[in-house]
Amino acid sequence: MADKILFRDLQVSSVLGNDVWERRKKLPLSITCEIRTSIASAGKTDKINTSVHYGLAGKRVTAFAESDHKLQSLEAFSEGVARECLNVSPRAFAVRVIVNKPRALLHAESVGIEIFRTREDIFGSWGPEIIQDKSESSEAFAQRLEAINVERAAATESAGILVHEDQIHVKKLSLSTIIGINLWERHYKQLVNIDLTLSCAKPSSIKSGRKYDTVPRYRNYRTVVDAVTELVEKSSYRTVEALVTAIARTAIKQCKVPKITVRVEKPSAMTFAACTGAEITRTADDFTVLASAYGTPSVPSTPVLVSSSTQTNTEPTDATEQPSAQHSAYIALGTNVGDRLGNLHQALLRLNNDLPQSRLVETSFLYETAPMYEADQPQFLNAACLLKTDLEPLMLLDELKRIEVEMGRDFSMYRNGPRVIDLDILFYDEIEMVTDKLTIPHTLLHERRFQLGPLCDIDCDLMHHRMGKTSGTLYRHLTTHDKVPDDIVQVTPLKARWHTRPNAHEGCILKALNPKQQKETAFMGILNCTPDSFSDGGVYDTLENAVRHAKELFGSGADIIDIGGQSTRPGATQVGVEEEIRRIIPVIKRIREEGIEVPISVDTFYADVAAAALDAGADIVNDVTGGYADPNMLPLVAQRQCPYILMHMRGGPSTMKTLNDYTEYDGDVVRGIRYEIAQRVRAAIDKGVARWNIIIDPGIGFAKEGVQNFEVLRRLPALTARNIHASAKSKGSSNAEEIAEDLNTDVDEQGFVDENLATELVNYPVLVGSSRKRFIGNVTDRPNAKDRVWGTAATVTAAIQGGASIVRVHDVAEMLDVACVSDNIYRL
Repeated sequence: MADKILFRDLQVSSVLGNDVWERRKKLPLSITCEIRTSIASAGKTDKINTSVHYGLAGKRVTAFAESDHKLQSLEAFSEGVARECLNVSPRAFAVRVIVNKPRALLHAESVGIEIFRTREDIFGSWGPEIIQDKSESSEAFAQRLEAINVERAAATESAGILVHEDQIHVKKLSLSTIIGINLWERHYKQLVNIDLTLSCAKPSSIKSGRKYDTVPRYRNYRTVVDAVTELVEKSSYRTVEALVTAIARTAIKQCKVPKITVRVEKPSAMTFAACTGAEITRTADDFTVLASAYGTPSVPSTPVLVSSSTQTNTEPTDATEQPSAQHSAYIALGTNVGDRLGNLHQALLRLNNDLPQSRLVETSFLYETAPMYEADQPQFLNAACLLKTDLEPLMLLDELKRIEVEMGRDFSMYRNGPRVIDLDILFYDEIEMVTDKLTIPHTLLHERRFQLGPLCDIDCDLMHHRMGKTSGTLYRHLTTHDKVPDDIVQVTPLKARWHTRPNAHEGCILKALNPKQQKETAFMGILNCTPDSFSDGGVYDTLENAVRHAKELFGSGADIIDIGGQSTRPGATQVGVEEEIRRIIPVIKRIREEGIEVPISVDTFYADVAAAALDAGADIVNDVTGGYADPNMLPLVAQRQCPYILMHMRGGPSTMKTLNDYTEYDGDVVRGIRYEIAQRVRAAIDKGVARWNIIIDPGIGFAKEGVQNFEVLRRLPALTARNIHASAKSKGSSNAEEIAEDLNTDVDEQGFVDENLATELVNYPVLVGSSRKRFIGNVTDRPNAKDRVWGTAATVTAAIQGGASIVRVHDVAEMLDVACVSDNIYRL
């Protein structure tokens, strides 16, 4: 066991990060240091020079703390304290440092860090080589050397878990929430005290640079505390066990904390006890995403045939075949010249295919933004992407400049003027870098909403070391005050000249489909070129009738025409690729020949059909299986970079009626949809589908019966919420009286549900297709689908109130009036 020389709760004043209001001001700090050494000699001789002088260590630490060290983080500051302590004497083998900031958070007693460092950790070695004295025998020298090694080993072993990890402590975070099972506990909020210990691996080495440099990992405790505060204050759990688990899950899944210890105490629970509570420790392994029983649902009963041509032409090289890429580079993309959407698509292709030892991993949503700095120029399209690469930062910069030149950027123009493409490195891993050519993080990132917004779609927890804030915090500071201009709009492509016909009369069509910014609901008109569709089978299965109806839909106000060549109603027989192509391709070609440039969606789950439709002039792929029926569908969509409607479904037309049991989600159909559709969205992104091209559809009527469809409509906002509450179980009834009874039942919400989604669904546009469906007929007693127009109107209103961006309907003219009124009630 190592001996210790220590001082406890040394009070200093220092500018370290921000205060509770995130201002740069001096704050009180409390520092405790335990220096591992051996006091055997000093204990025998009473001579100070044989031990470590705690007074000198305290003075050095105080001088360092109150100097102009310019450090932002507890991690970097504690490293500096450790260095000062170990510099006092070679006899200081190691040190345990505890730094507390009592005024760091508004609702917490303190935030602190605890680390353990040896001389080898800080200086790269234990010190100068030990030399044998001239008067010292070899035996005595060997004994002395062995004793020193034993002391060093003892110093290291005494640290326990701190040998491997650093810990940040949040003490007594006091929040109010509903917690408990007793009647009075359900009526009143009570105070809970929360202690958090955030653990992360000790850095393997300390980066060289200025005297006290930042460490490689910078854990932003404010992000974790903000997320935990939101969770706790909106929750209403019955048990402390559920609350501590939810807190741990939020920190790990949402804030990317690798390991956390959570302690929750209820000081008012027992009259004669100071508190009751629970404590747990969890890691990322405890919240891994497990495949659902329906994560890879059964393929429809008829085998899907994939032609060899599709396999050859659309399947990109799998990520596993790419060279291993170790570094994460976050790239901003911007364009305001020419075919802006085409420019972005080509830039992404070049980033993925033309850069050595690099691969594109993920993209953001798409934003149309007003020009900044130089206002007299066209609007920009902005996005961001995550690139995995082995290129060093300066080499990556050179490659990005090469791509910009090859795509036609004119660097002779003024700096902030129009450009075909602009590629900026925002972050590269967690490094800080300042050179004449490149600064990382990007120099102006903190003032650019048009870069921070897309960046936060990918990762809002990236730490800007120089600013001492995460990208999410920086973005929030720019967007939450009263005078934020409405000049950045999330848009979704509905038509893109780049991936269809080069000589199309119109370029891309971009729609604001985010509920917070969308003004008018978009309409998808249904054109079934089938003899057996449930509502209009056989009516438009000739070319002339189909084209005439397409014109009617367009004339009535349809924003999209959705053309299908095979029915997906329950029990429908699949017709195969060739027959589906025969039914729809002539219709698409004739519509384009007639000069109708409205976006066309092809309703298919076959990649070959989708490819043929896109070649013929279609713009959007509407896949009711979310990409699982045909393994070539997602690669095709990724290659063509076309908008993709990804629907939730289980099984196929012949089996989906039997797959409406959501027991594994406690009977909650919305939870089931969220979990399973998130898996499909993740699969699409992993195959290279741009985030901005994905539209999700909850699949009304597909593996959902009776009340389940009404529940989806009633709780539609929950589909894309960050977290959802527990809800009443779906009964699957189609009886009108039972449905009415269920809708009037009080739901006892018990906090947020632990979901473990494969990816967040926040901000994805939502399409709802409820038109004329059987569940409407059951409650209105309308067996004929064409008589369900008024019932459909009610579902359209509910969908708009729930934030649906697009409604898919048969009766466009009638539903347009419904939407016009609903938009004025529910849209901003």
